[in-house]
Amino acid sequence: MLNNLFILLGERKQSLFKGTVLYVIASAFAATPYAFLYFIINDLYNQSIKIEKVVIWLGIIALSLLLQSISLYVANYITYLTSYRFVEDLRLRLGNHIRKLPMGFFMQIQVGDLNSLVSDDMTKIESIPSWVYPKIVTAIALPTFISTFLLFVDWRLTLATLAGIPIAVIIYASNLSLQKELAQLQKHTFVSANSRIIEYIQGLATIKAFNQTGSRFEQLDKTLDDYRRANLAIVTQLTVPTLAFACVLDLGVTVILLVGAYLLFNGEITTPTFLLFLILSLRLYVPMHDLVEFSGAIRMMDTALDRVTGLLNTKPLSEPLESKQLERFDIEFKNVDFSYENAPILKNISFKVSERSVTALVGTSGSGKTTITNLIARFWDVNEGEVLVGGVNVKDLKTDYLLSHISMVFQNVYLFNDTILNNIKFGKKEATREEVIASAKAAQCHEFIEKLADGYDTVIGEGGATLSAGEKQRISIARAILKDAPIVLMDEATASVDPENEILIQKAINSLLKSKTLILIAHRLSTITHASQILVIDKGQLLESGKHDELLSKGGVYGRLWDSQQKAKSWRVS
Repeated sequence: MLNNLFILLGERKQSLFKGTVLYVIASAFAATPYAFLYFIINDLYNQSIKIEKVVIWLGIIALSLLLQSISLYVANYITYLTSYRFVEDLRLRLGNHIRKLPMGFFMQIQVGDLNSLVSDDMTKIESIPSWVYPKIVTAIALPTFISTFLLFVDWRLTLATLAGIPIAVIIYASNLSLQKELAQLQKHTFVSANSRIIEYIQGLATIKAFNQTGSRFEQLDKTLDDYRRANLAIVTQLTVPTLAFACVLDLGVTVILLVGAYLLFNGEITTPTFLLFLILSLRLYVPMHDLVEFSGAIRMMDTALDRVTGLLNTKPLSEPLESKQLERFDIEFKNVDFSYENAPILKNISFKVSERSVTALVGTSGSGKTTITNLIARFWDVNEGEVLVGGVNVKDLKTDYLLSHISMVFQNVYLFNDTILNNIKFGKKEATREEVIASAKAAQCHEFIEKLADGYDTVIGEGGATLSAGEKQRISIARAILKDAPIVLMDEATASVDPENEILIQKAINSLLKSKTLILIAHRLSTITHASQILVIDKGQLLESGKHDELLSKGGVYGRLWDSQQKAKSWRVS
């Protein structure tokens, strides 16, 4: 745990080190009163006590307790401040790292897992430097100071006092693997339960529509039950080792009684010495008891730290030290191969897209059209070949720089739980209100926005839940118009909207495309008849390319797709 913690702390290790020193000093002050208490008891027993000495010793004890309190206050202030700043840094670092990961990573991980990583795991990690680390330092420092003092009093009773500690440590160490296994099981069931809850809430409309509320709830109930069992396992299966650890430590008192009684009856130690060891042995074991009682929670924190460290160690897309600059915005694929989890998606694809032209990608579902646009935006890296923008390999461009020159309009639009104004400004944060309104007018969405209760300041809910599909699509296009990037990648925006919205969206798209390099994934072939070129993709291969009339005259795949769509127009419910 601590090794990973120190690696992640980076420059904040110095602050934690200062806190560590103060905790050690506080432990020294905590041990100091016992020495002077021994002197007082010893003088009382020998009837040689003097009021002046007692006053001085009590003053030293009071001063020690005061300095202990001050040291603990400053140490807690430093470690808590370090902890909160460390977790803030780590959250930002984690967010920055996640956005650099290839899209394949997000296809492998559950939504609940990612949510747990950035929320629950980070909360647990926050407690390590602020709570766990001080307990570990205290559990080592305080017994060390007390043992050192006792060693000067009587080495034989000191050995008796420490006799149970090695056995207790062995018991604790032997159960570390069980603790880790149970903590990982608890985390796995938590992630699964979290994912099923999110899935159940997001899919509730579909679940109700197909009358599956009972069966889906049973799955949710099962995952929650698994989570409950995992938490119970941590409590029940760690009870015996914890009790064994405590018993072995407590048996140390029995050893002290036996050895102390023997030495006392033989006149080798005094009664005050015997009483001192009995009292301090209990104080010596307290930090160790505390640490073991929270061992389950500590192991869960350790698991959280391992998960976050593992995510940070996940290799992101490589970034050049210095980004090349783009002077033009044509696009070229050179012999591109791409596979996802050993499944070939694109095979030796080569084509050119001229600057300020419209290129349409057509083909059946799963043919690789969306993959092509994702490779241009460098959501993934190709396995073989090159993707060039303005003659520059996208791998030689910093990701942020590349994406600043690309606007993407998806078929499934996601809007944020924010105002319409801020959703449109998403691609250009510094835009003025006037620029936003101009973009909204160009995207044919100004009228319906003005009719809303708060106009552009209307909060539209998570995912744009309060808007229709056509309204969301037009806001998405307004966002792209405002960004004014020279390259536009578009998954046909009119595929799932009504005819009235389709006309408005087509007007919005025409406003967006002025002087842009456009690559359009086309579902309705009637919308791309005037495209500069049409690329026909099938099973990851480029089968045909050319203009609409050229491809129709060939009578190939494109011609068959066109004929199928023309026949589909005459379809009626019978």
